Amino acid sequence: MNIRSDKTTTTEQVVLVTGSSGGIGAAVVDELVARGDVVIGADRIERQGQDLAEFLDLDITDEVRTREAVRAVIDRHGRLDALVHTAGVLGETVDPLSTTTAEFERIMAVNASGTFTIAREVANAMLAAGTAGTLVLFSSVAAKEARVDYLPYNASKIAVLHIMWSLAKILGPNGISVNAVSPGPVNTDMWSQFAEQSGSAHAARDARALQLPMQRFAEPEEVARTVTFLTAAENRYLTGLSIDIAGGAHLGMGT
Repeated sequence: MNIRSDKTTTTEQVVLVTGSSGGIGAAVVDELVARGDVVIGADRIERQGQDLAEFLDLDITDEVRTREAVRAVIDRHGRLDALVHTAGVLGETVDPLSTTTAEFERIMAVNASGTFTIAREVANAMLAAGTAGTLVLFSSVAAKEARVDYLPYNASKIAVLHIMWSLAKILGPNGISVNAVSPGPVNTDMWSQFAEQSGSAHAARDARALQLPMQRFAEPEEVARTVTFLTAAENRYLTGLSIDIAGGAHLGMGT
């Protein structure tokens, strides 16, 4: 574990990024570091070469360890201004009718319960410190329509939206904003996993891209730039939002 500094100056934001080793998480880290933030990464496996102030080995399904991780960030860096929670899993079974209850529960434990746990811990820490911070949670456009594949993933991402909406209402009076980003297809390992499990990777990618008005996938950096906007200190008034980063998916469907 490398720790760059014990305390930060008041002009820097201290940001905890979960899933920091993944495609989107790593892009978020790069964007926030470039802005001048003090970025703490958290994941199951450390990604080499990242310019992190600190890396935490964290399983977000471990409630005790999650609470300890949030407390460690505040103890070592003086405060916590923002959470960007990108950690999540897709699942192994495409067909809902072949999905076991055990797999459904596992996906929900990571994507829904894990989101609730870390969001709750960060919220309580910010309330205790009087920090008007921000939480950015990761949902998906898959939460907003009926689909015939990866049901546990889709259901878990609906849960993320409800967690976000509830916390935005609860924390707003304390100046804490809570938002969600809902990516569509992004050029990451998770999409590669989906394409491989669904059939021909190239055919699946091309077919999905053609369904979007922009007719291409997002790059992780495009998702990260939206996160950078939402976590900016001057944008705390924005709360309760789910921002689709999806190349125009769902146009005309009220989103």
